[in-house]
Amino acid sequence: MKQYLVLDIGGTFVKYAVMTEDGQFVTQGKVPVSHKSEEEMFAALEAVRAEVAGHDYAGVAISMPGRIDTTAGIAHTGGAFSWIHDYPAAERYGAVFGKPATIANDGKCAAYAESWQGALADAESGAAIVLGTGVGGGIVLNGKVWMGYTGGAGELSGLLVDFNAMGLPFPQSMSALWANRISAASITKAYAERKGLESADGIMLFDAYEAGDEDAKAVLEEFGFQAAAGIMSLQATLDLQRYAIGGGISARPETTEIIRKAFDDLYDPLAAFLPYGKPEIVTCKFGNEANLIGALAFHLERCS
Repeated sequence: MKQYLVLDIGGTFVKYAVMTEDGQFVTQGKVPVSHKSEEEMFAALEAVRAEVAGHDYAGVAISMPGRIDTTAGIAHTGGAFSWIHDYPAAERYGAVFGKPATIANDGKCAAYAESWQGALADAESGAAIVLGTGVGGGIVLNGKVWMGYTGGAGELSGLLVDFNAMGLPFPQSMSALWANRISAASITKAYAERKGLESADGIMLFDAYEAGDEDAKAVLEEFGFQAAAGIMSLQATLDLQRYAIGGGISARPETTEIIRKAFDDLYDPLAAFLPYGKPEIVTCKFGNEANLIGALAFHLERCS
């Protein structure tokens, strides 16, 4: 069975794995990376190459942030890697390892993972919604991850939820975006502000919610409403079968339950009048390994 080197490039680490073509992990790890320059990126990739030197892999599958032309292997943008602009990432990164490489956006990779072997595997259409610093994800139509005309389909952080805020100067205008309502970063920030804390994390928030803290309850109820309202907007456009909720906070079952209940509260009173059906809302199967699994699935699709 063939093996592949798979990379998930993030703003702090490059996660790597050698995987078999059926998605099994042979070995995995991570090396630190700086997002400041190309030279520092290559240093991280060289460190990965040294770590997997004893493995024979047929190709390199890469998940990375940004707007990606997957056919040409060009990263037009790179998220936190601001030096990336119309950059031939597949060619240059593949050259480090001496193997053919593919690149795909990290949110699309999460959708590939769920569509291949996860919560969307038996769905004709669906979406993965990944709650992190922003809101990532991807859309599955007719069993295929939809890339979009410019490679930006499924960039759910940019879903507009307040049209009036678009007229405000930056950064106030960012409040118009869905990411500022439901991302893990936004809801933990909201909880910290209510408590007068410098910062909070997801563990603190959900533990407080479980303990009956009224501030945690208020933050998560608003989160659920905002998430459900956004899904209603997506559903009116796409009429999907299933939405899979991912990201670190999705490990808490309350996350999906809160969104599902809020969606029921919005949808059910209008069900007789709405022109689209009610979707399922479930939890993603894969957690921190989703981008690796999805990058492999994309690579196999493009290179088989």
